[in-house]
Amino acid sequence: MVARLLVGTAALTAGCDNPTVVRPDFAYNPTELTGGLLYRWSTGAKVRVFVEPMAAGSIDLRVAVQRAALAWNAVPQAREVSLEVVANRDAADVIVYDRSTPQPVVTGSCPFNPSGAAGYTYFCPVNGRAEKLRPVSSTVLTAAMVIRVDMTTTATQPALDALVAHEMGHAVGIGGHSPQTTDVMYTRPTVSTPTDRDRATLRNLLGRAADITL
Repeated sequence: MVARLLVGTAALTAGCDNPTVVRPDFAYNPTELTGGLLYRWSTGAKVRVFVEPMAAGSIDLRVAVQRAALAWNAVPQAREVSLEVVANRDAADVIVYDRSTPQPVVTGSCPFNPSGAAGYTYFCPVNGRAEKLRPVSSTVLTAAMVIRVDMTTTATQPALDALVAHEMGHAVGIGGHSPQTTDVMYTRPTVSTPTDRDRATLRNLLGRAADITL
């Protein structure tokens, strides 16, 4: 699930795409959840992801995030975006946490409402850019996005991997869901490796100009 309240006027930003890269057609609509507005990170961005610490258990959120980062990093054609799991919350662009831990950021101008979802990806666009969020332990505005997962909905590591891979797909720019049950971006994913359809959709949107820059 991805949630955003589209506030203000979205400003188009130029896409710095490599003209020699042939872009596939998207397999499903990457702006389904955003009212037709496409969002993505600036071309060449290294997106730093921090995972909130939690007690050790039979399934591991940090492991799931690391696996999702590796899986999605294999998709871009021209290094338009890459994900890196980091140890410093205050330097993170994306913060991931489980609902059992306190909310790690002060949310922005948009409502934050997970509504019991297994996974919830949040950012708040204002005037064409994602509003910076402040970690609760900091005075600095750093993060652009937060992902909350509910690990009580995932009984196994593979199930958690699939959920996290789906939310990380939203984090890299796919603002829609696939109708195909075998895709990572299906509403209730069962796989954690992006399919050819997921790959085509991300590669397509990375070659487009953004309405919202993260």
